[in-house]
Amino acid sequence: MLRTAALAASTAKRSVRSLALSVHFKHPDLGMEDYEVLSRASAFLLQVDPEEESDGPYSYLSKSEKERERRIHKQKYSPEPAGGPPRDPKDLSWLEFCPGRHRPLVHVLTSSHVLSPWLWKQYYPQPWLNVVTQEHVRYSVDVFDNSADSKTTKREPLATFALNPYPIHHPSEMDVAIIHLKQEDSALKNMRSLGVEMMHLRKDDNLFDKGDEVVFDGFELAEEHYAHMEKMNNDLDENEDKESSQEDTRVFIPYIETGNLIFASASRFLSSTEKPLPEGLCGGPVIDRDNRICGIVEGIIPSDHENKEMVGAASFIPSFRLREFVDHAERMMLQKILPEHVFQKVVNLKEGKPLHHNTSIDLTSDDGNQQLSNEDATTLNEAFDSAIKGVKKSNNPDQVKAILGTIEREQQEVIDMIEREGGDLDEIIAKVRTRTRQRQREIFEEVENDSIQEAEIVSEIEGTSDEKPSKQ
Repeated sequence: MLRTAALAASTAKRSVRSLALSVHFKHPDLGMEDYEVLSRASAFLLQVDPEEESDGPYSYLSKSEKERERRIHKQKYSPEPAGGPPRDPKDLSWLEFCPGRHRPLVHVLTSSHVLSPWLWKQYYPQPWLNVVTQEHVRYSVDVFDNSADSKTTKREPLATFALNPYPIHHPSEMDVAIIHLKQEDSALKNMRSLGVEMMHLRKDDNLFDKGDEVVFDGFELAEEHYAHMEKMNNDLDENEDKESSQEDTRVFIPYIETGNLIFASASRFLSSTEKPLPEGLCGGPVIDRDNRICGIVEGIIPSDHENKEMVGAASFIPSFRLREFVDHAERMMLQKILPEHVFQKVVNLKEGKPLHHNTSIDLTSDDGNQQLSNEDATTLNEAFDSAIKGVKKSNNPDQVKAILGTIEREQQEVIDMIEREGGDLDEIIAKVRTRTRQRQREIFEEVENDSIQEAEIVSEIEGTSDEKPSKQ
């Protein structure tokens, strides 16, 4: 019991910001019977939905209230609204237009050259790699205990999670790619229990300055000396001719290094570090003082670089470039999820256009209210006046008054529902109209029942008056 309590306490304190990525492959033409390691590196989780705004020392109360509202909303509507602070539609990410159960909740970000080394021939010119394709590989990520005392324990992962074999690579050959968890719901539940963080990108308005401190978080690939020596001896005893030295026996070792920015370009930042980053850090997160992702590790400047001051510096792709890539990838994903006509509506909203073109709503009016353009307002007013004239011609004044009263009441109900519940305007109008039709049916039924009763009474009276006087 004490051990269980200690384990729970250590898990509660653990904060895991990077994952160990492994790529295994098997190709029958290469005489392979089992999967073997193709490449390994670091990775991290990036949350799709933005983080909720903090409410200071009482944030837990606000969080509880929002969770209660979410549960109430879910009882009435199956789709969940976008998370994060209130924003205009154009400011939502692409995947926020899709309910969470139909799309990923997190992205796994890592280096493109690790996920698909056959695409990077400048790094891997080996001829045998030309026959390897996506169908021959499988992906997984490991969660390791990165606490200080884990250095002295056996380096085994706390858990391993499979990834879907569908990476999305940067369209302009930047060394970054996105991949996703298999069985995401259960995987995320287990990851959270192990202390894995779902990270967020640094905000674009938070500018970088030379000398800014950043943290490189990932995994070093290194030999575990004694275990490796023991394995070599066993292999030699079993078969001296077996080429066991070709097997990758290195292990993942958690690695954290602090650096300072020394150079920046449009697509690459450089940071000085006390010592060059080791192999395995590629694809790992670069984290700023606000615990946000400010980049992804690309590599180090080689020793033969012409500028000797940059030699050994850590190179990373900055967060604003990652945001562009994530936006590109999420648009691709949403287009495959939604029907084309629905996707086009999302495109219009992202471009700041109205959802319904026939109303030309201006969402940027000074008073915050929705405004129609003068041309559209004139057209609508003319159409309304024409409709009222038609109503007056075919109905008496009392009927016209009743019709206009119904219209005003429906308008107010629509406004009240939008302010109270929100939702699609067409759906709200249809719901209000259904209520009106129901009321009309009830009134008709009451009138009909009253008419029947009145007719029965009249019939009885008329029947009495027509009777002949009885003879006495």
